[in-house]
Amino acid sequence: MKIVVIIPTYNERENIERMIEVLEKEIFPKIKKNQMFILVVDDRSPDGTADIVREKMKKYDNLELSLGKKEGLGAAYMRGMKYAMEKMKAGAVIEFDADFQHDPNHIIDLVKKFDQDYDHVIGSRFVKGGSIPKEWSFYRKFLTIYGGLFIRSVLFFPKINKVKDPTTGLKLTRTKGILDKVDFSKISKGFCYKTEILYQIVNMGAKITEVPIHFRVRAKGETKMPFSNVIETFLMVILLRLKDPKTIQFLKFAVVGFIGYIVNAVGLEVFYRAGLSPGPATAIATELAIINNFILNNIWTFAEKKIVSWRRIPYKFVEFNLTSMGALIIQTITVWIGTALFGDQWRQILLIFAVGFLVLPYNFFMYTTFIWKTRKSRLFGWLQKRVG
Repeated sequence: MKIVVIIPTYNERENIERMIEVLEKEIFPKIKKNQMFILVVDDRSPDGTADIVREKMKKYDNLELSLGKKEGLGAAYMRGMKYAMEKMKAGAVIEFDADFQHDPNHIIDLVKKFDQDYDHVIGSRFVKGGSIPKEWSFYRKFLTIYGGLFIRSVLFFPKINKVKDPTTGLKLTRTKGILDKVDFSKISKGFCYKTEILYQIVNMGAKITEVPIHFRVRAKGETKMPFSNVIETFLMVILLRLKDPKTIQFLKFAVVGFIGYIVNAVGLEVFYRAGLSPGPATAIATELAIINNFILNNIWTFAEKKIVSWRRIPYKFVEFNLTSMGALIIQTITVWIGTALFGDQWRQILLIFAVGFLVLPYNFFMYTTFIWKTRKSRLFGWLQKRVG
């Protein structure tokens, strides 16, 4: 299998010559099962980085150079990935830097996992055996550790340990069926590219693993990590989550639930003022809210799974009512136990807690699993098949 190590450069004259020699003489000879290549993606460095690479190309026939304008780290990597797939016919690519902050020996570890049939191999600083530089300031360590936790929590919740190092700069990716399916039009040109690509790869269901790496302090040259990268990443993660189809679906579900609450509240007031006692007024208003929620969820929230058969609609509506009864039971028990423990003065707070943290997740789970079946459940798969 042809594996291409992509190295983006800008003013890396001090490092690139040594890096090429280390890879060619020390690392590649230890990899027996694959053909190793180097692609230097230079943004027309004014220090003559490309000239060094051209000289080395006379010595090594597995070394290539791609030149382009300086548009950002993400733009450079995307250019390199497309070049590696289209012109070099790579079976996999490795994202690597020229500054020796990543030990070149870690390339061997990535390739070993690739040979074990993994699609995406991450060089991780946060799995057992990995590390970040002790010399880093508290501020840099805090941003790296808790910034990564923020990304994982927002993008991959509840499976936040699916990937433990979402911002690492050392990764191997299979091209066929993985990288060639990435929508590069949705990838930014800056530092955020790595998280955006990772997000797409995770959502593909790729087989992912992490290997420990020791990240080192840059020996030569200047670090290209402005604070603007932090702000850019924060905003990108939020937008990425908000644009996710599952998030959009949940937000629609929440809006429908709020409209149902309004219908319930207005209906209760109208029927009560019309002369009905609180019990019947509440029952009728609640059923109107349930009808409202069923219709809006069917035609809007879960439009892609819209129930259109007139034979199935009554059956599904009964199911919907039954799940709503479950929500009512959860809400009632929570408020009842809560007031018994803490007093009646907490009833409104307990109601908010019950609805926000118990009823909403319960309803969304029941709707997506059994009513409209937009998700497959391993635990309840047998029951999903029985429910029409």
